Amino acid sequence: MLHLQQLELLQFRNYTQKRLLFPKRITAICGSNGSGKTNLLDAAYYCCFSRSYFTRPEQTNVLHGAQGMRIEGIFNNGNQDYSVCAIIRETGKKELLLNGEAYKQFSQHIGRFPCVMIAPDDISLINEGGEARRKFIDTILSQTDTAYLQSLMVY
Repeated sequence: MLHLQQLELLQFRNYTQKRLLFPKRITAICGSNGSGKTNLLDAAYYCCFSRSYFTRPEQTNVLHGAQGMRIEGIFNNGNQDYSVCAIIRETGKKELLLNGEAYKQFSQHIGRFPCVMIAPDDISLINEGGEARRKFIDTILSQTDTAYLQSLMVY
């Protein structure tokens, strides 16, 4: 089973610098409104998808007044540790590294660390038409079938 062991944030959203360790058991994230709980979840999502679940453009993920940002997640799949590092440089260039090696295409990373995010705004999956549901299912299937992901990218 995949386990996120550690997240390290540098100038990501409201975090100047933060390092969190996650035990193998259930982790509860508690805090006041606006304290950054959702940002922690989004940082984990970023490590899995090379983008934020909540915000676009990428620069909005950089701490206000900072030049760039960095997120590093350490994952274990039961027998091996993996380091995923997402960086937005001062120039605005985005990089994604797996164990220190940069990807040529971010799409190569999709599915390596499967993740599903369900947030309050996802009520549209129930209330709205099929488009929101199709997009949600596309995200899940893209992680398990690279041919499906490639077809979506072409479409």
